[in-house]
Amino acid sequence: MNVLMLDHETVCIEAGETAQIKQLERLGFDTIPVPFWEASPFGGGLHCSTADVYREGTCQDYFPKQIEGF
Repeated sequence: MNVLMLDHETVCIEAGETAQIKQLERLGFDTIPVPFWEASPFGGGLHCSTADVYREGTCQDYFPKQIEGF
């Protein structure tokens, strides 16, 4: 699943991934479908294409209970 998380509840996802969109919405996420499928042959989806996103505020750890060493 190659998505772009905008914050802890908002996710941009390829518009054609309808099953994943429904799953994320059932889990309480706000989804923003983005027509990005035609760009995937060039080497990635939404997350890969936006790796250098600048965000305001401080760095937040959304996964504080990670396995040590990973």
